[in-house]
Amino acid sequence: MPMALSWRPHLLASALHAAVAAARKHPLADPRLAETIPAASQPLLAAIDAAHLPHERFFRHLVPLAARAEGRRALAEASVVKTIGRSARLETLVSQVAAGLAELEAALQAALPKLSNELPLRERPLREQWEARGPGLLHQLGLVTEEALLPETCEVLLVHPATGGGGEAHLAYNSVRIEAVLANPIAELPEVVRLAWLIGQLQMDLPRYSEGIHGDRLPYVAAYALLPATLRAAEQVELARCDVATLALAIDRWRLPVPAGVDAASLVWEWWATYEQSRPDFRVALAALDQMFG
Repeated sequence: MPMALSWRPHLLASALHAAVAAARKHPLADPRLAETIPAASQPLLAAIDAAHLPHERFFRHLVPLAARAEGRRALAEASVVKTIGRSARLETLVSQVAAGLAELEAALQAALPKLSNELPLRERPLREQWEARGPGLLHQLGLVTEEALLPETCEVLLVHPATGGGGEAHLAYNSVRIEAVLANPIAELPEVVRLAWLIGQLQMDLPRYSEGIHGDRLPYVAAYALLPATLRAAEQVELARCDVATLALAIDRWRLPVPAGVDAASLVWEWWATYEQSRPDFRVALAALDQMFG
């Protein structure tokens, strides 16, 4: 059965995507955002710090929930509770986070006043590429890994291209976000391949795959594990090459976090070669990759 994909351009998710990029020290390619978002995101980051919220764990809830919560306060409360649970300071924390969200959203609207009209128009190029090549790419991904890795549904949050091409998988929410670029910023890595890579990670939080991997490590291990698999699938449909050079390019340009002192491309390529040779259950291979990263 074909996967059901829903496409959703989203303004607040766009603002949060840019703020997360700035917090991670990723350059903002859009000069209008580079001038405003770093400063405008400070109240939100200050609220996160005041609440002693782990940044990355909080972002993993905040960004996907932006497309589902009804209002900024509901978004703030849901994200805080899912990150650290309820506490006596919840109302204060929620108020501070909601105020930070309001300032960030206002800054985005001031910097990009026409975004509400422009963002939906950016959906068409990527959606047409996906409808033409995506199903075949996912089919190959299931063949080189396991069909159980492919989700039945996925929500695609389209965000403004703050960094000139980027995205992330939201494992807990069966959604991904991807910058709605109008053309492929990296010729060797078409955006339809990036989208398949993001979608391919979504089942990794199932107990079958995630048991034994710390929750804070799982998103990174999943991202690395699906990278060579996606490149192999893309090679089968003549969209990209699957070799260590292309793997290294993806790690660099798709901004995967690299542990200090680790040659991530060589490590993952060695892991993938072993997987292709022996084809163990993917959960076993995933656990091995987690151990290899140390």
